[in-house]
Amino acid sequence: MITYHALGYWAFFALPAGLLAARLTPAGSTARRITARITLAALLLVAATVALSY
Repeated sequence: MITYHALGYWAFFALPAGLLAARLTPAGSTARRITARITLAALLLVAATVALSY
């Protein structure tokens, strides 16, 4: 079971890594678009989980 603490812990490491990976890939490349979309989806998932927990 994933707790809110674990979700925040993994987001703390995963989101900056995703942003760094998106930053290091060439502008306009498919890899950058995919990485940016996955990172945004992860951020939205964390935000929705926190918002729905209240």
